[in-house]
Amino acid sequence: MKNKFLTICLAVVVTGTFLTSCKKNNNAPATSLASSSQLSVGIKSANAIDTVSGSAIITWTSGTANVSEFKFEASKQGLQIEVTSHTLTNVDLFALNPSLIGITLDTGTYSEIELRAELQPSSSSTLPLVLKGSFMPTGGASIPVEFDFNDFAEIKARAQNVVVNGSTNLTTMIVMHLNKLFANVTAAELTAATLTSGTIVISSSSNSQIYNQIKDQLSSCGDDDGFHRHDRFGGGDDN
Repeated sequence: MKNKFLTICLAVVVTGTFLTSCKKNNNAPATSLASSSQLSVGIKSANAIDTVSGSAIITWTSGTANVSEFKFEASKQGLQIEVTSHTLTNVDLFALNPSLIGITLDTGTYSEIELRAELQPSSSSTLPLVLKGSFMPTGGASIPVEFDFNDFAEIKARAQNVVVNGSTNLTTMIVMHLNKLFANVTAAELTAATLTSGTIVISSSSNSQIYNQIKDQLSSCGDDDGFHRHDRFGGGDDN
């Protein structure tokens, strides 16, 4: 009987120890990883000086974009992923720190990435894209030039693979290479263009042939500048 009592006491002690151990494990710190990260995306310009027909020069000095929609398309674990974010307006394409808009991405590895900035006309008087600068013909005086785009176009950029880890956020930009826009336009066409109050206005209703040639180049002028990591709580940047 005495031995039986001793066995019961030992069982209680062991059980008590087991319960204490479980309680201690439940108090272990949780992981810092989240199930998603924020991707901030925007659009900016590059290569603002363009040589036309090998001699004449166009220099862009200002530009504004109103993007109706950004799209992030990629493959993840064999599935096609598409995430959209709407309406980023009054973007200064020449700003050192252009406006950004956020897209939430689940953690994982993304490949075959394509970024798209969609430009389309709206019911308001705001144009999707406006560029201003000057045209310097060969042996002539500088002429102001303005490109007023009021149509639909997608500016695309293919990007490198990226791992979304949940512990850092990301930033990327669609870069518009302005020196690609006049690839199909000659200096002679610009020199002969109709002037409006002394300015070469290129729009759907003014110098429309040049307008359509530039429109055809918009979808191929885009590039990306890589994905830049930064701490979710304001830490330093990392490429």
